[in-house]
Amino acid sequence: MSEPDRAGHLLAEALLRATVGAFAKAMWRPVLVNPEALPARGPCFFYGNHSNMLDAFVLNAFTRFGQCTAGVMTRERFRGGLATWAFRRIGLLPTQKRLAEPPLIRGVYRLLEAGRAVVIYPEGGQRWTGRPMPWIEATAKLFVRCGVPVYPVRTHGSYLGWPRWADHPRPARLFVEILPPLTFDRATPLDEALARLRAPIAAHDDAVFPPESRPRRAYRPAAGLHRLLYRDPDTGTYGGLSSPDGTHVVNRAGTLRLRMLSDSTLVDERTGARHTTGDLYERIRALPLEKDRDGALLRDRVALHTERAYPHLVPHGTVTATLYDDALRLEGPDVRRTVPLEALRYADIERNYKLQLTFSDEMLQLGFTGAGSALAWLDALARLRPDVTATVTERAAA
Repeated sequence: MSEPDRAGHLLAEALLRATVGAFAKAMWRPVLVNPEALPARGPCFFYGNHSNMLDAFVLNAFTRFGQCTAGVMTRERFRGGLATWAFRRIGLLPTQKRLAEPPLIRGVYRLLEAGRAVVIYPEGGQRWTGRPMPWIEATAKLFVRCGVPVYPVRTHGSYLGWPRWADHPRPARLFVEILPPLTFDRATPLDEALARLRAPIAAHDDAVFPPESRPRRAYRPAAGLHRLLYRDPDTGTYGGLSSPDGTHVVNRAGTLRLRMLSDSTLVDERTGARHTTGDLYERIRALPLEKDRDGALLRDRVALHTERAYPHLVPHGTVTATLYDDALRLEGPDVRRTVPLEALRYADIERNYKLQLTFSDEMLQLGFTGAGSALAWLDALARLRPDVTATVTERAAA
C-alpha cells in the first residue's frame, strides 16, 4: 500500500472507529471470550452469524488500529458521501449479493494478497429472526479456493442487540467467540465444505444466547415488528398486527394481545405462553397466498426509485404498487406501468424496508417507509418466482 493510500486508510479507519465503532462499544459492551484465538496478522477470512447490522464493527472492537478487517458490503451503502469514501478506503468492496460478480472476486484476491483479513457474511444479509438463512454458495467456493484460514465467529447475543426489523437498538452485552480456523484445498467437494462451514454458526440467535446477553431494557421494543410479522398469524390478514404503544402487539379482531420483552420474545397476556419472533414468522410464512376481488395478492403505497446506471437512483414519488400472479403494476401521478414478473431476474431487500427488483435493463426500488412490509413482498415473490431469490448455484442447477 502506497503512503497516500495508507494515510487515507488510517484516516478513514479513525473516523469509523470514532463514530460507528464507538456507538457499537457503548451500546453492546462487547467481550472477546478467547482473545488468544484472534490472528495477529496475515491473510484470512472471518465469517459468522449476522443478525445485527453492526456485527463487523463489534468484531473490529478487538482489532488493532491500522489493522481493521476488509470485506464486502451491499452496494446500497456505496451511493456517495463521506461514508462511501471511508468504506472504500478501509477495503470494503460493494456487492450485489447473490449475483455473480467476477470483479468482486478479483478484488477479494487482491485484499488477501495484501495480507488483509476479510469479513464475509455468507448468508448475504442480516438474519430477520436470528435464525440461519440460505447460504450464498459462491462464498463457500471462494473460501475453498483461496487457500487461507477461514475463522468462524460466533457473536452471542447478536439478534438481541438490534433485530433487523426493529426501529431501535437494545442495550445489551455481546460476546464474540472466534473458533479454530477451517482449512480447505481445491479438491474439497462443495457439499462437504458447506457442511463444515454451516455447523459452527447454525444456532438460533433468538433462542440460544448467554443470560448476560439479555438486554437490560428496550425502548419501544415492538416498534417496526410489522416489517417481520406482516400478517396476523391467526386470521392471515395482512397488516393485521399493530403495536399502539411500542410494547404490546394486538390484532384487529381483538383475539390476540402479546407483550414484547426486551429480548424480543413475546408473552401472551391471556395464556402466559411465550413465543419467539421466529416461531411466529414461520407460522405466517406457512399461510397460503390470498387474492382480493381484483386478483391482487398485495397492494401498498411505496416510494418508487429506478436505476439504470449505478449508483444513480431516480425518484418518482409515492405510487401504488400492486402484485398479481404474473405482473407488478405501478400507478402514481406521473407513473403508470405494468411489469411482467417473467422479466424479473433477481429480488432482495436492502436494509429492512427497500425491496429491489432487478431486470435486464433497470432496477426498481420500492421503499416501504410507512405501513407495508418489503419482506411480505419478497416472500410472495419467492412463491411466484422461486428462482429470483435463489443463489447463483441454485439457478445454474435449475
